[in-house]
Amino acid sequence: MNLSLGVIETYGLTAAIHAADAACKSAAVTVLGYKKIGSGLVSVFFAGEISAVKTAIDNGVAVIKQPAFIKGQLVIARPEKQVVALLTGLKGKELTPPAAKVQKIETVAPVAEVTTPQTEAAAPVVEAPVADNKPTRTGGKKEPK
Repeated sequence: MNLSLGVIETYGLTAAIHAADAACKSAAVTVLGYKKIGSGLVSVFFAGEISAVKTAIDNGVAVIKQPAFIKGQLVIARPEKQVVALLTGLKGKELTPPAAKVQKIETVAPVAEVTTPQTEAAAPVVEAPVADNKPTRTGGKKEPK
């Protein structure tokens, strides 16, 4: 599975947050992080499959109502690991797909079934009759029979 890197660069942190939210909601991508470049520029980095990253970047840029807040966008298919480390500054973090995150599942050993020998003279189980929940009259006149 080849992964891609996507970048949205905006003027202002709120525009970057808005774009990142829309990008993550539109496709299965992971936010690698963001950088404040300076002069109000903020870059948000995404990782995922190439089609998901393209969709996420396009939708993230489209939600910004004022085009003046978007500085640029970029999608790199199969980036070199050194490029990812240089761009994001996340040294030691690998570019992994969102679906490849494996959850550790604990397994429990099966419990042996315990059986007891049945005797021939076992008494049958008899259920007690259920009491009728009708209200009873107390005191006063007796009901005719």
